Amino acid sequence: MKGLEIAGYRFADDELVETALTHSSYLHEHPDVAARDFERLEFLGDAVVDLVVGEELYRRFPDATEGELTSLRASLVSSAPLAAIARSLGLPERAHLGRGEEETGGRSRVGLAASLYESFVGAIYVEAGFERARTMVLDTMGGALEAIGKASTKSAKTILQEWAQGERLSLPSYRVLEATGPEHRRDFVVEVEVAGQVARGTGASKRDAQENAAANLLKLVTT
Repeated sequence: MKGLEIAGYRFADDELVETALTHSSYLHEHPDVAARDFERLEFLGDAVVDLVVGEELYRRFPDATEGELTSLRASLVSSAPLAAIARSLGLPERAHLGRGEEETGGRSRVGLAASLYESFVGAIYVEAGFERARTMVLDTMGGALEAIGKASTKSAKTILQEWAQGERLSLPSYRVLEATGPEHRRDFVVEVEVAGQVARGTGASKRDAQENAAANLLKLVTT
């Protein structure tokens, strides 16, 4: 992989890019290989992608609330859209996987592809700094960012449901925990749960409370 170029970026550090494309299953099956898996770079890349996308949404939507920005970001940085970008860059094809992971369809998994994109961004951050990594995120996610105006009309509930479906999880489940106050001025507390992740929201109607709960859960699962 000497001098590997991906999306117009040529890596100077061959060991770094090798790490960015190496899954832990490969190392388990090849203990003689002096390399690391991509998980640490994925951790960095995840933070860079979140920051860059959050900053771009903040700039593009000056009137959006925190909950709306959280919903928009979730629609962009969940596994399914990141996996699509990774595939367009050919990252899964370049990845080093163990035989077991390969034989069970690991190369086609959404989660693996999304992780590879984040480790790729993390590697650029380590080698060339934040501004170069930021440019790469904006370049590779440009189409999705341009189309986000359409997503801005979606509710937090809708985006949470789409996120859950993209992650192949059970659909969000809502329940009213409290309903207090007189009929003309009710206050609701609603809880939403997806695959063990729980958040609460409040509002003057069940729908408002559900929307707030969905926005809070999106914040939890995408940060």
